Amino acid sequence: MKHLTRLRMMLVVPTFFYSTFPSATDASLDQGTGSTILKVAVAVLVGGVFVYSHFRNKIHAFVRNLLSRTEKREGTED
Repeated sequence: MKHLTRLRMMLVVPTFFYSTFPSATDASLDQGTGSTILKVAVAVLVGGVFVYSHFRNKIHAFVRNLLSRTEKREGTED
């Protein structure tokens, strides 16, 4: 049954896209479009690195704080 559903989706999705979009396109891109796309891609990459490093530092600080609390509790109980 799963195979029939997958097969149906494999046939329906391409048929939908083929019938939805025209076969001939008369679109053109401006001269600055490529550089704009490149700038957006670089901005997304730099932003992703910043967000990753920001949250990585917060996670490290949280774990470090958590471990130091555990060590303090163990030391006071003795």
